[in-house]
Amino acid sequence: MGEEVLAGAENCFVWRLRIPFNEDRSPRNYLQKLVNYDSLLEAENSVSHLDEFVEKCVDCFEKDIEPGVYNMTNQGSVTTRQVTEWMIEEGVTDKGFKFFENEEQFMQKAAKTPRSNCVLDTSKAEKAGIGMRPVEEAMRDSMRKMAKEVMV
Repeated sequence: MGEEVLAGAENCFVWRLRIPFNEDRSPRNYLQKLVNYDSLLEAENSVSHLDEFVEKCVDCFEKDIEPGVYNMTNQGSVTTRQVTEWMIEEGVTDKGFKFFENEEQFMQKAAKTPRSNCVLDTSKAEKAGIGMRPVEEAMRDSMRKMAKEVMV
């Protein structure tokens, strides 16, 4: 709706954020959510490192980037299974993650509302000089920081 309201407006930005994460042990953090859930849905999505997202939005003003709509997600995409494997490899958890057999089972047993999965094209942001790090690099960096907090 925000994009519809701003359609035709001059000198404004729309920054599309997708599934925010970082190293914080917060219930709103995607990585922490995965650890907390009993079963997970296998899906492929774009994701946004929250701190990097904010940094790149500020860069839009500092670098005098042309106003417009930008997909502000880390380059590439990830599946839920990839993320959980990285979490184990990086020492965030040793949990044995369980997955729903399919989306239908997920909708019957766990979903309160329909889910959407999508991979966003980040080429416009990259060309403008505000592209974010590759998704695996950003996620593993956050996971290493999360793992250090657990050990302290």
